[in-house]
Amino acid sequence: MDRLPLQLQRMMAAGRDALAAATAGAIAWALASWLFGHTHPVFAMVTSIVCLAPGLPNHGRQAMGIILGVTIGILVGEAALQFPLIGTGGPGMALLRMIIAILLSMMVGASFGLPAVVPIQAGVSAVLVLAMGAESAGWHRMQDVIIGAGVGLFFSQILLTPDPLRLIDRAMGELLTRIAAGLDLAAQAVEEASPRRAEIAQSHLSRVQETIGALQNGIDSARYEARWSLRGRIAANRVRREAERVEHDAIRLGASALLLGDALLVAIREGDPPPAGLDADLRSLAASCRARMIGSAPAAPEMTATAGSGIAWAAVSVQMRALGAILTARAQA
Repeated sequence: MDRLPLQLQRMMAAGRDALAAATAGAIAWALASWLFGHTHPVFAMVTSIVCLAPGLPNHGRQAMGIILGVTIGILVGEAALQFPLIGTGGPGMALLRMIIAILLSMMVGASFGLPAVVPIQAGVSAVLVLAMGAESAGWHRMQDVIIGAGVGLFFSQILLTPDPLRLIDRAMGELLTRIAAGLDLAAQAVEEASPRRAEIAQSHLSRVQETIGALQNGIDSARYEARWSLRGRIAANRVRREAERVEHDAIRLGASALLLGDALLVAIREGDPPPAGLDADLRSLAASCRARMIGSAPAAPEMTATAGSGIAWAAVSVQMRALGAILTARAQA
């Protein structure tokens, strides 16, 4: 029972790809029947499913790997059929020929340095050609595979490819959400002049570095899509520029948030009264973070807090202005 929520979570995560695989398989079956007159185009449906199965790191590479592996296996199997069985070995010689064909096809498939699907499909295709004959498992199967892989590529490269720029925006949004929450806690600490509240705010802002790690994963995913998907390649230059800008801004935002949390804790512990309006400025910065998260932020607001409340509070003001300057630059970019 304890594992049930995790199992359901995994099922939900796989649902989108599973639905795509089932739909693509049906389309591939219908196309192979219509275009080539195949009565049972099982290989077309199977290929689409293998291309779009849940858990694959890249569906496009999977499709291309299947086509390459099947081609290698058919060619090796066809070549093996050209060598007639000799002597009276019968089944033993046939099995030896199949072993040699599998070995050769898988070695050739592995030589490309591509995912494991290539040598797997190469070996399986060689077996099918030798076991079922070239007429049933050669060009006939290749037609089905081309249809299945083509449908899989259409789904993976056009219909279901995530927008790499949106991946970057989502990752930056998570970082800005974390900073905004920390700024709200900081404003509450200033309003109450509470060292305990300041410790909570400082702890929250210090954990921004963890969110930066998650943001880097999002950027890496965007770069991967820009390299291996049609949609990503179209926007590759924009993805590269935005990824570099976001990486740079994220480091600066994280450093400013961390220093702000530390400075705030020191200032409140020293006991000097905070500048008037400082809590409102912190909330304005938090609102600017949230607005920037949805792409509608104006320039960061001017700091309105009065000065002259001591060196510790001046350090807080410096970090707030630094954070505001980064948000302003992002809003104007």
